[in-house]
Amino acid sequence: MKKRIISLLMTTVLGVSLCSCGPKAQEPVAAEPTETVEEPAATETVSEDAGALDADQDMSGGTPWVDSDLKDNITEGMEVSAKDDFYLYVNYEWLKNTDIPEGRGSANSFSDVSDITKSNALEVLKDDTLTGHDAELVQSYYNAILDWDARDKTGLTPIEGTVETIRSIDSMDKLSEFICDLDAAMFVPTLINCGNTISYEDAESYIAYINNDELLLSDPAEYSNRTEMGDRAYEAYLGLSKAMLTRLGYSEDEVTAMYEDVIAFETKIAEVSLTSADQMSPDIFDKINNVYTPDELDQFSETFPLKEFLDACDVGDSKSYIIFEPEVIKLINELYTEDNLETIKNSMLIHYVISVSTYLDSKSYDAYIEAKNIRNGSVGREADEQMAYDMVREALTTPMDRAYLERYDASEKKERVTGICNDVIDVYREMLQEEDWLSEETREKAIEKLDSITINAVYPEKWLDFSSMDLAGKSLYDCEKEISDYYLKENSSHTNGKVDHEIWNFDILEANAYYNPQDNSINIILGLLESPFYYDGMSDEELYGGLGVVIGHEISHAFDTNGAQFDKDGNYSMWWTEDDYAAFNERAARLIDYYNGMYTWEGQAVQGNNIQTEAIADMTGMKAMLRIAKSKDDFDYDKFFTSNATIWRRLNTRENEYYSVTQDPHPVHYLRANVTLQQFDEFLDTYGIVEGDGMYLAPEDRVLVW
Repeated sequence: MKKRIISLLMTTVLGVSLCSCGPKAQEPVAAEPTETVEEPAATETVSEDAGALDADQDMSGGTPWVDSDLKDNITEGMEVSAKDDFYLYVNYEWLKNTDIPEGRGSANSFSDVSDITKSNALEVLKDDTLTGHDAELVQSYYNAILDWDARDKTGLTPIEGTVETIRSIDSMDKLSEFICDLDAAMFVPTLINCGNTISYEDAESYIAYINNDELLLSDPAEYSNRTEMGDRAYEAYLGLSKAMLTRLGYSEDEVTAMYEDVIAFETKIAEVSLTSADQMSPDIFDKINNVYTPDELDQFSETFPLKEFLDACDVGDSKSYIIFEPEVIKLINELYTEDNLETIKNSMLIHYVISVSTYLDSKSYDAYIEAKNIRNGSVGREADEQMAYDMVREALTTPMDRAYLERYDASEKKERVTGICNDVIDVYREMLQEEDWLSEETREKAIEKLDSITINAVYPEKWLDFSSMDLAGKSLYDCEKEISDYYLKENSSHTNGKVDHEIWNFDILEANAYYNPQDNSINIILGLLESPFYYDGMSDEELYGGLGVVIGHEISHAFDTNGAQFDKDGNYSMWWTEDDYAAFNERAARLIDYYNGMYTWEGQAVQGNNIQTEAIADMTGMKAMLRIAKSKDDFDYDKFFTSNATIWRRLNTRENEYYSVTQDPHPVHYLRANVTLQQFDEFLDTYGIVEGDGMYLAPEDRVLVW
């Protein structure tokens, strides 16, 4: 694993193992762009009628509902009806009166919750009366981020030596020497990265992984079929590269030529790479679970110094290796030749200056913001203190979480949320017992998996140890080096080791929730526990429609088309009978087909295959909470359904909405609400919805998988 912000890299690697309920915003231009799944995290190619976004695209159409995640589609005085478009009916006033904040590509309930947590956390970061090592770490890093005088005085000095070293490489031997010197190549993407991750086949053990670095255009499909999203990524990174490299002695023409050279090089790699659609397909685990013995690595290292690189990353002694994309690593090995020396140097330089742009002076950061806005369709920038908090959370997750908990006690929330989770699990047990399409053998295994789910509520009891880290008085760039060194050592310590599942591998201050199939856990964390999901004094109906549905959603991931491939212990293992699994996939196929018939705007088809896992979880979570509702006297279904539609409210820039439609494993939010609700008689009966109404769906056309 290279010395860089390893926490971000591990999000990429482990993202395929995590399923979240929150919205996945378009990836910003960042030090290490990440990909989730939900992590993270299709065999089919994108449908020919999937569409593409043009600069003057009319996005006012759409079937069966208008895309009300787009501000331009919300007009003054428009008629709204619970019977025809429930999401728009509930959220119309909010959609009409809300603007997307500067520097962001979206406004939504999750970001509203995140802003509450951020405001609280900033009090922690600014309070110089706080004591303890966690507070010292996060405040030192936070202050270094905001010390623009020191950053501007230093300028690009921290990276000048590395840039000059790369420029001076004149042979493959020197290139290999550089790549395998982690101090010299700090923060430099060098085509391949490595480290330790949890084994798919043995969830109690770590396995070393080998992976290729991120491509400039993110989705490999963009290299063969460029969309506006690819055009924006191209423009953003070219502009950022020019802004950085011209200050280091290159002309704009030289940077453009270097950039085009890298794009051509990455086009070759993209041809054999997994696309975003591939990564959202349930068969992704078959594709990436490629395990090799140390002796079998020879085929990947005829020219690339793979074994030396693994040794440098302290994973050279691993008993086995998982290579997520073997064909990519083989191709990189083939391309690692004298003929491509200058191209590889160009690639390292371009990716390097992009990766460090947020850690340097104000000119670098301004260029990063400009690139970010191009990609997201956003304007302006967030306040510096908000940006600094986000960086602290990303780099110093555990110290920030612990310092937050020192100031804001969450023990009562932990107790209550744990109780709600247990209640929903009890309901799921009843639901599984009643699934008449399951054989008794599979049903018993499913219930066994349900009863084995670990509830990770609010915050962990065990944490990573940061006692050896000292950031006091360090510059921002030196802080980054110290932090990267920590994560390198922490990750390499797991070589051939066992997994400690008591230590959670995510940030509890994120406004989200997760299911992790590799330890069969649901993770309902502190950062989500604000209005409208959870607050003091909320009614049962509001609680069930908000946080309750989220909990049900996460439990459902244990039995969606991804989670169903992992057993009760978190191992990638088939526990279904062949007939039951075939029936399960047939049911999922009906859901996929239903979504495939929808269009967010003319020419832009919804891709059911990409969003099936999240759609299954949405519907099953709703089914579980409606079952609980039946046990309550005088239950107010209108309040319940309104609460549920409220948590999904969202406005996107047109660019971010296109990203959501094409790259996000979640349905876009107006569909998450409407399609889920129309599956249930309780919803139709509450509002008197009948055939001919926009929200009506006949019983025989409904697509509940569970």
